[in-house]
Amino acid sequence: MEYLEHIGQIAYTVVAPLVVLAGAGYLLGRRVEAAADVLAKTLLYLLIPVFVFRNILDSDLAGAEYGRIIAFSAAALAVFYVLAQVASRVRGQDRPLRGAFTNSVILYNSANFGIPVMALAFSFGEEQQTYAVAVQIIVAACQGTAAYTVGALLAAAGSGGVGRAARQVLRLPFIYALAAALAMKTAGLDADVLRRVPLLWKPLSIISEAYVAMALLTLGSQMARVRLAHVPLDLVMSAGLRLLIGPLVGLGLVAVLGLEGLLAQILVIGISGPSAVAGAVVAIEFRNRPDFAARAVMLSTLAAGVTVPTVIFAVQRLF
Repeated sequence: MEYLEHIGQIAYTVVAPLVVLAGAGYLLGRRVEAAADVLAKTLLYLLIPVFVFRNILDSDLAGAEYGRIIAFSAAALAVFYVLAQVASRVRGQDRPLRGAFTNSVILYNSANFGIPVMALAFSFGEEQQTYAVAVQIIVAACQGTAAYTVGALLAAAGSGGVGRAARQVLRLPFIYALAAALAMKTAGLDADVLRRVPLLWKPLSIISEAYVAMALLTLGSQMARVRLAHVPLDLVMSAGLRLLIGPLVGLGLVAVLGLEGLLAQILVIGISGPSAVAGAVVAIEFRNRPDFAARAVMLSTLAAGVTVPTVIFAVQRLF
């Protein structure tokens, strides 16, 4: 009974609001033909850089924990990339589909899905909840880096040459926002310093808080362009690798890296999340099978309402 209540609570408080926001984006996309393109560019060139910049400056994790989280995230990216490439070649996918398929596997929704999940999963203690959310923000920053570098490169390469893809990726402001935040953090200029300058901090906070809603509206507006009459095998494979193999990869990595306790729980739960909205955003920007990318996000998000609570239930009893 406790398990079923847990599933219902997470599905209602986390998954359902995401579906409602995506639904609003769907209605917008049905009425405004250019909505998906405009929203995607707003995310790429304003909201995402500000979101990452603000949250890195606001994080108060120790340096050693940064290293562990980054090592886990980098290892996960490599493992999922290999798995996705193998699955793609077995299926005989063409180059554009391979890029979108790979992104749907290597990029998981660590921000607008993962952060609320952590807040709920560790709501039994304020200290544990604060720590879990802080860790997940760093995971989200790592995934954001992957999405708008590796993910953007894969998407751009799927619709053109690698050289052109690299030039397009270097134009994304996310990279420079990340570098600026890390440089400021290293120099001791963290969020507390910027809070003394409301003229800067308040706009950063307002824009950052709009990220989740805008990301889901973008996903929904793209869904208005695609048909959902059937679910092809490639989508099923994407969701399976993301939601079923993902937690197993997470368990293997925490064992190899020697991670345990609360940090191990957070990382395994986080890696079990659905495909990232960022995959659909870069697919729209680089015109790399945005139909597949949007459906992969929606299918995995809906299925995560069952798989993620199961992972939470299991992991909190393993560590």
